[in-house]
Order: sequence, then structure tokens, then C-alpha cells
Amino acid sequence: MAHILLDSLNLPNDLKNLSYDELHQLTKEIRERLIDITNTVGGHLASNLGVVEITLALHTIFNSPTDKFLWDTSHQTYVHKMLTGRLNQMYTIKQYKGLSGFAKISESDHDTFGAGHASTSLSAAIGLAQARNARQENHSVVCVLGDGGLSGGMAYEALNNIKELKGNFICILNDNDMSISPPVGAMANYITNIRTTKVYDEMKDKFQRIFDRIPKIGTPMKRRIEKTVKRFRSSLLDIPSGVLFEEFGFKYLGPIDGHNLTAVMASLKYAKDYNGPVMLHIMTTKGKGMDVAEKNPVKYHGVSAQKSATDKTTVKRPTYTECFGNEIIQIAEKNPNIHVITPAMREGSGLVKYEQQFPDRYYDVGIAEEHAVTFAAGLAKGGIKPVLAIYSTFLQRGFDQVIHDVCLQKLPMIFAIDRAGLVGADGPTHHGVFDYSYLLLIPNMVICAPKDGTELKQMLKWASTEDKIVSIRYPRGEVPIEDGQQLSDIHYGKCQVIVPPKREEIDILIIATGNFVWPSVTIANEISSECNASISVVNLRFIKPLDKNTLTPLIQSAKTIAVIEDGSKIGGVYNYMLNEFSDLNKPLSDWISFSIPDRFIDHGPVNDLYKEINLHPDQIKTTLKETLKNRSLSSL
Repeated sequence: MAHILLDSLNLPNDLKNLSYDELHQLTKEIRERLIDITNTVGGHLASNLGVVEITLALHTIFNSPTDKFLWDTSHQTYVHKMLTGRLNQMYTIKQYKGLSGFAKISESDHDTFGAGHASTSLSAAIGLAQARNARQENHSVVCVLGDGGLSGGMAYEALNNIKELKGNFICILNDNDMSISPPVGAMANYITNIRTTKVYDEMKDKFQRIFDRIPKIGTPMKRRIEKTVKRFRSSLLDIPSGVLFEEFGFKYLGPIDGHNLTAVMASLKYAKDYNGPVMLHIMTTKGKGMDVAEKNPVKYHGVSAQKSATDKTTVKRPTYTECFGNEIIQIAEKNPNIHVITPAMREGSGLVKYEQQFPDRYYDVGIAEEHAVTFAAGLAKGGIKPVLAIYSTFLQRGFDQVIHDVCLQKLPMIFAIDRAGLVGADGPTHHGVFDYSYLLLIPNMVICAPKDGTELKQMLKWASTEDKIVSIRYPRGEVPIEDGQQLSDIHYGKCQVIVPPKREEIDILIIATGNFVWPSVTIANEISSECNASISVVNLRFIKPLDKNTLTPLIQSAKTIAVIEDGSKIGGVYNYMLNEFSDLNKPLSDWISFSIPDRFIDHGPVNDLYKEINLHPDQIKTTLKETLKNRSLSSL
């Protein structure tokens, strides 16, 4: 199909003048373009295929950016971007210096509010609506909230503040019966009950009788919708079905077939003219229009670019996530006290096989990170050994609970912190660069970082036998090629001198954390060979507590101490070590920090991002060689 319509329109303004046939042609073209974009550069596919009609209807009925659209999590905004001046940039999405894979305020006026975490849209939308009222403005505020997002506690805090809201406010409940994994919990069951009762069939029949009266030809579709809705407005809401949402203060309308463009447009037109909060319950199919994505929305949630026939195949090493998933099964087989928790990230955290093998010792609590932490604390108090598998960026949401409910009460558990450090294409909402800083300051917290997959397994096995609160942070992606080399047992608070100094006086002491250990070994060996220098490398292993007995004499003997970490410099490992070893009176000029600078790092391949912030191994090597050279010159 030639995409003549999509490429020829002045978007989004021309949408308002399109006929029924033209709008339906556009839905087909958009879906084809989405599939081609994600085949070419990768990205979120199934969720975007599911919201084509909703997005098209929004931009036809409303006037963005005057009217405000907010998208929960916002990974499903590809169609929105295509319709708001970024169509020709879509093949740069999630690429270095390209479009973000999420809504981003700085990218477009049409992106009202940025998000990469779930359950935030309702709170922000209420804030925007109240600001509108305070400024006596007269635009609509629309938030699109997935049914999975209703498992997050923040959404309920927002719902509690709906009743007092004045003016036009629309919440679209995008009900696709999925988040990344199938949704869980009482709210998911409640929504399913609405969707499957006879009320839904009655409502659907009533809507259909009304929508059938909307002519498909002649006047542009938007105007046909407006006339019909005015005529039948009184009969649209006389079937009560969303009782719970009505109690919160919404006027409920639905469920509505989210792939019936006429129905979606008519319901939005009604909602736009309503003075008060409206909940539109719109049912969609994740992956709509692509058969394999509809049948397997989990697999097609996020896809990689298709490899060409000329791409060389390489032997794939296991990922850190796979190492965690496999090892926790091995541990659980021997220890029936091990229970695992995930906040709606079964696949992402490598727990599919664990759930199958230990369904009674597995808990998916939904998108509810705060609850996940305190629930784990309750398990620990009850004599269970909980393991919370969670992304670094999502653990941020449970910060108070880590302090107040776990560490203050000394309740032993394991935090398996995935996606630590820079994660690449998902960008600043998903980079796990703050966990060192926010965990280091909490008493009773043990912090570990493995150098490879084998050491991750060792740390998990060790932590499962300890009566301690242990966090083990590990990055996204494959384990290093050196995985499993230079093994040594894990002992509480002990580091590993992985490259011993050649001489008593150390020219450079590299103290490396996690996935920077093996690159540091390479850097040390190369500099040592090229410059005949004494370089030593420490695999820190335990960031807290520090192995002062081993580190103190090494630091005292070193002319330069380089601390390499994939966390924020402010409050991170470097600053922690400066404080812990301040009694050695080493001048600050002897210390070098390689870390994440004090700014949010954009999206792109991790190596490109490392180069941007001078954290690429080649740059670290160059800096250390220059340091050696300058020290030699100053001693002359």
C-alpha cells in the first residue's frame, strides 16, 4: 500500500476534515508504518498498535496542544508523535540524538507531560486541570491510563481527589487486559467483570444503534459525530455499569470498543462537552492489526530491529537477568524459605521459569513498588526470606519503604536490582544511576555489585544464607566475555584484588565496581605494558561495608586512586570513599572520579552515552595515561 494519505496531510489539523473512509484508511497506514519503524529501529510495538484509533480520535476531536493530553508511562505515544509534526523523524526513535521512546516535554509542545514510570498520569492531569481552573482557562485535559496502571498506588491517591474537580476532565481507561504482563489484583478483576457482564453487551448494542445513525459519507466525520452526539446525548449514560468509578466522582461511560473509530470519536465528543470528570472505559487489543502481536503481546511489547541477511551471527552470552533467574531457581530448590516478588516485571526480571516451578512462592504485586517493598518486609518478619526482583529506576519509588519498613527494623531480605547503570534506548526515565546514592545513606543496608554473571550467582547464594539486608545491583545486557574467570569465594565485606601491584609503590590504584571491573583489568594491563607502570585493580564487590583492611594499605601506597562506577558522582561510591578514608589525609588531587555527572543522561547505545560523559574505557585509559605523564613531569 502506498502511504499517500499519511504522508500528504498537514497533521494534526487536516484530521478534522477527513471522511469516514479516509480516517479508516489512515488507521491502516499508521499501523503499517508502525510495524516498519519498529522493524527498522526497534521500539515499543504492541502497545502502539493498540491505541491507533484512540490517538487518531483524540487529535480529530480535540485541539492539541491547547487541549492537554497525558499518557501514562507514555511508551504508547508513537502514533501521537506521528500526528504531531514528528512523522519524518520516527525512524530515529530511541536512537542516539533521535526522538525519545516516551513523551518528553522538551521534544514537543504536544507532549504535555513526560513519563517512563506507570500510574503518574492521573495525578499530573488533575494538577493541570486545577491550574487551568485557577487561571480561568477553558481547555480540556485528557489522560490515557492503562488498566495495568491502576495497580499502582499513586493512581488511587489521585482517584481520591477527583470529586472536587471542576471543569472538563477526561480519563481514558485504555483496557487491553495487559500491562507488560497480564494485570493482577482486585481492580483488574473488577474491570474484567465490567467487560464480561451482560451490561457490556447491552451498552455495546445501545451505542451501536446510535452510531449506525452517523452517516459515513458526505460531511467530514468530525461534524457528523458532533451532530449525532448532540441529538442522543441524553441516552448515552442511562445504563449504570461503572459503579466504583462513579463513587470516586467520575461520570462513567463504557465499555467502548476501542477499535471502532466512530464509537471512540462519539464518546470523546460527548466527554469533551461534559462539565466535570468523565471516565471513558475503552477496550483495545494490544498488537491490533498484527496477528502475531495480538496472539503474543508480551513478546511484541518491545521489539528489536530486524537483522539483515548480511549481519554476522555471534555466539550470544547469557544476560545478567538470565543468570539471576536461573540461579534463584537453584537456590529455591534447596531453600523452601525463598520467596520472590516482582512489581509487574515477570519477563523483564527473568522470573517466568521461577513462577512455573514455584507458583506458591512467587508474587506479582502489580505496578506497586512501595507495596512490594513493605510486603517483602512483612514476609521477612513472618520468617520468610524474600527476594525482591526490581529495576533500579523502579526501586526509587519505594525509597521511604526501604528506610522505614526494612532497614530501620532490620528485616533481612534481598534486593535483586536489575538494570543498574545506563540502560540505553529507554533513556533517563529508566537509567539506574541513582541507587548507589540513595542506598548508601541508609543504615543496615549491604550493597554489592558483581563483576560478571558468575559472581552475581555467588552473591545471590551467599546473600540467601545471611541474616542481613542485601542489595545486589547488576546491569542490563550480556555478561562480559571474561565471565567466570578469577573466581574467589564471597565473604561479607571483602573486596577482591584482581590485579595485584607489581611494586610496593602503586602508580595507579583502580577501584572498580560491577561491570567496570573487567574493562578496568584490560585498561590496567595495557597501561602497565605501555608505560611500565605499577597498576593495581580492586574489584570492590562490597560497596557497603567497605573492606578497609584491604583497601587502606593500597590507598596509602598509591600515587593516584581512580574510582570507576556507573552511578551518580554526587553521593555515589567516589564520595562515599572520600569520606570513609578521610583519616588517611590523602590530598583530593590524588583521587579521580569516573562516574555519571550531575545531569540526566539521554537515550542511545550505552557506548555512545559513555563517550558523551567520558566514561568509555578508551577515555578512562587516556585520562589515566595523561595522569601518569603529568606526575612524571612534575617530579622532574
